[in-house]
Amino acid sequence: MNDNELTNIKVVGDSLLMFIWPTWLSELALKYGAIIISPNYRLMPEATSTEIFQDVEDFWAWIHGSALSDILKSHSTPTEIDIDRIMTVGGSAGGTLSLYLALAYPTKIRSAVAAYPGTDLASVAYTQPRDGPVWGQNVPESALHDIMNTAKIGTPVSSIVSPERSAFMVACIEHGHLGRLYAIGSENTPREVLSPIARLEKSGGRVPQGGLVIIQGLQDTVIPMAETEKFVAQARELTSADDILFVARDGEHGFDLNSKLEDAWLQQTLKRAIKAWLD
Repeated sequence: MNDNELTNIKVVGDSLLMFIWPTWLSELALKYGAIIISPNYRLMPEATSTEIFQDVEDFWAWIHGSALSDILKSHSTPTEIDIDRIMTVGGSAGGTLSLYLALAYPTKIRSAVAAYPGTDLASVAYTQPRDGPVWGQNVPESALHDIMNTAKIGTPVSSIVSPERSAFMVACIEHGHLGRLYAIGSENTPREVLSPIARLEKSGGRVPQGGLVIIQGLQDTVIPMAETEKFVAQARELTSADDILFVARDGEHGFDLNSKLEDAWLQQTLKRAIKAWLD
């Protein structure tokens, strides 16, 4: 199961954009006959962060209901799904949601992979202006205001791939507004919904049997390396260090997109996660 919405940071993108789809993920599904379910969800600022997590919960309920199995059975080649073997995978915002599901349902999900996930959007990394450009771009703050002034707040939008919206995403990060956007409408939302580490604290350190795999690019300008390191350190204090596999490699946000499943580093990284998923 894939929650891969790599570049959206919950404000722009689509779950099936091929240029941000990891090659290794398709190869993994093909090798083991897996079904990839890649959902869209409402995006900010039209929706709140709380509503995004509500969408993820609705998605979780949907895959466990009869609708999914009925759809698969009606295909020209009828297909059955083994709902007891779930691995969540996601990058960036999708990585955040992969962690969310894995920590919310640690006994029902076998393993989870999160590439460069946002783990604490209340931190200064997302609430203060950045010192350098994001993805090598400097976008004026006006790009943020242009979208905020025209967005139809409360009108569901789940797929946007326009250049203007991409500029909005970069501007949100560069000028320190992403954390503020994330906080809108979440005043009454439990902290463990919005924060992976708070979820881990509440669960007493429970993670899926295959653990959590965290992948990070050393030169990531979207999700700073220090933010991911902070999450990994806190997570390892709450659970067994062996349950949190952290792999940092040279590269920018999305560095793994062209990686092959046969790549030695990726085989080693995914070894335990795949074993727990298949056993």
